[in-house]
Amino acid sequence: MQQIDQYSENLSVLIIEDNEGDFVLIEDYLIEKFKLATINRCSDFASSINFIQDSKEKISVILLDLNLPDLKGLELINSVLAYDFQIPIVILTGYSDLSMARSSLRMGIYDYLVKDEMNPAILHKTIIFALNRSSYINQIADEKRNYENLFNFSPQPTWLLDPTSLRILYANLAAQSKYGYALDDFLKMTFLELHPAEEEQTIKHKLIAQEDEDIRNHFTHFLSNGKEIKVDVYFKEISSLSNIGLIVQSNDVSEILKHISTIEIQNTKLRDIAWTQSHVVRAPLARILGIINLIEDEKENFDEILFWIKQLRISSNEMDDIVKKIVEQSNHIDQE
Repeated sequence: MQQIDQYSENLSVLIIEDNEGDFVLIEDYLIEKFKLATINRCSDFASSINFIQDSKEKISVILLDLNLPDLKGLELINSVLAYDFQIPIVILTGYSDLSMARSSLRMGIYDYLVKDEMNPAILHKTIIFALNRSSYINQIADEKRNYENLFNFSPQPTWLLDPTSLRILYANLAAQSKYGYALDDFLKMTFLELHPAEEEQTIKHKLIAQEDEDIRNHFTHFLSNGKEIKVDVYFKEISSLSNIGLIVQSNDVSEILKHISTIEIQNTKLRDIAWTQSHVVRAPLARILGIINLIEDEKENFDEILFWIKQLRISSNEMDDIVKKIVEQSNHIDQE
């Protein structure tokens, strides 16, 4: 927030006043307290609007008399505020318009001054208060815009919900693009309408009871074209001075779940192959090994036959080891 001495150096005041004597008095008060201030004057509503629109310098504050030749009272106040110049306005009034001046504070006027009570100290204090308040309001507006940008431009579909009814209060650009609904369409819906009927109670319990740890994350969402997607749903309660809401995000996990399902199917096929190989391949191996045992038990041994039989046993054992390794690898994949 700016300091008072900075206001003194950079102050630019527009006085909208048709009475020459009142203007000179206000000008003297300003010069006494803001020696480096730039002071401009307009004597009616029309010329003041043109001056503000054409001015190349930033006007710090407007001092507005309530009775001008072309507009007066509430009509004048409403007309000035309608332009939304984002400049703090202080009304200059007499006792006869005091009630109107007070009412104008609810309309967006920053403050009012009674001309007969005005002096340099009061004018100085009023202007500083108006400038500080304006700076504070602008800071809040900037922060609000930053939060709105973070919400709107998040790549994740995000909604603001009423925490009791789960009515959609706002949906960001990612939600509109992903789900195919315009913002006006979303504002007519509740978040439950994105879910199939069998999930409504579960997601309602998750968001309203906020028992996130005990409830699954995977849900089904419907897009505007009827397509189903699988999503994880995350939420956070937010609060302000005026209300409480729920920020809810969805993350499309359809492809991830499809990929996991494909891997599980492949693992099942691999286990089936390994089982088949372990039984189908090992069966003839068992018969071969049995025949070898019978031949080796014969009394009449021929060296050459025995040599080849031994080679056959070695090869059969190697094949058996290979089949065992296939089974072990299949079991290892299953455990992972």
